[in-house]
Amino acid sequence: MTNRPLLIVSASVLSLVLGSVTSSVWSAPFGGKDKPIRDVAKHDDLSQKLRMIQQNDPLRELGPAAGNTEEDPSVKNAPKDFIENSQVLSFRGWMTFIPKRAVIHLPEKYEDRMKIEKGAKVKTFQEFFAHNRGWIRTIEVSKEQAFGHKPFPEGAMEAVKNSSSVVVATFKRGPISVLPQKAPEEIPDPSELKPVTYAK
Repeated sequence: MTNRPLLIVSASVLSLVLGSVTSSVWSAPFGGKDKPIRDVAKHDDLSQKLRMIQQNDPLRELGPAAGNTEEDPSVKNAPKDFIENSQVLSFRGWMTFIPKRAVIHLPEKYEDRMKIEKGAKVKTFQEFFAHNRGWIRTIEVSKEQAFGHKPFPEGAMEAVKNSSSVVVATFKRGPISVLPQKAPEEIPDPSELKPVTYAK
């Protein structure tokens, strides 16, 4: 008989606690703080704000863009065609690209080796040269000689002309284009010119 009142009291207390917690959860706003409810922005308000932003745009004060805005810089500054500015040496399934005017002597019997060979593997000049020393020789030149500002020694040019091999001009072992010899008055400032060189 003494247990029933305890159960009734416990159930009553539990009911009061649950009721209090439930009412507090539903009555409290999300986030624990009261948040004001704002009206949805209207189209006219957004349009007006956009006009104000555009009027105060700092870029408008910079004036027109400098240079020719109608010219595509990617076209103007596009690199020249690589093949167009190269010579090709090919033989037995290998080929290499060197700058134009790098070959300073070409015997007639090797003219057919200066063309792109279909299916040939592209190699660096040093790789190609190492396997074709039998018909290619190199001659090291200075920057001044490559620019055409300084003549080759007579003995060296005579040996080149009489060679039975293809002769390639190199600068620090890499093939380099050699420009025609210029008259003294035609020689520009060397700092303004750069000879064409390819990877070794």
